[in-house]
Amino acid sequence: MELWIKYSLIAAVFLSLKNMISKHLSMKYEYQDYLIYAISISFVGLWLCVFITGYEPKKIEKNDLPIILFRIIIVYLIIDPSIYSAYQTCNNPGKASCMIVAPEIILTFLLSVIFFKSKIEFSGLLGILFVITGGYLISYK
Repeated sequence: MELWIKYSLIAAVFLSLKNMISKHLSMKYEYQDYLIYAISISFVGLWLCVFITGYEPKKIEKNDLPIILFRIIIVYLIIDPSIYSAYQTCNNPGKASCMIVAPEIILTFLLSVIFFKSKIEFSGLLGILFVITGGYLISYK
């Protein structure tokens, strides 16, 4: 098994756990309240790790700063609030997760073909068909 597959499986397990926790928290707290605590705790934990381990962060190239800021804006102003609201308004977090992941897989596949000139193979198209079919079967009654 290739190393990236192992990492993907580990991420999938913990993303599922995160989804269950997100559903629980979304029923108790508004997104802004959650975000304030989550970012504060993460900030303190990250800098504690840096100081304890003596890690020296690499300097960011000036042309990468707008890209990083754009990603932060996308994550905290669009993606996370949308996911949080999806969990808040859906009874079954599995349905919400499926409707987040399935389109994301398809869009990532298409964008990788456009921007990275990835090859389109029959197995990839078949996989996309399975994702669409599976997402439909899980999400709709």
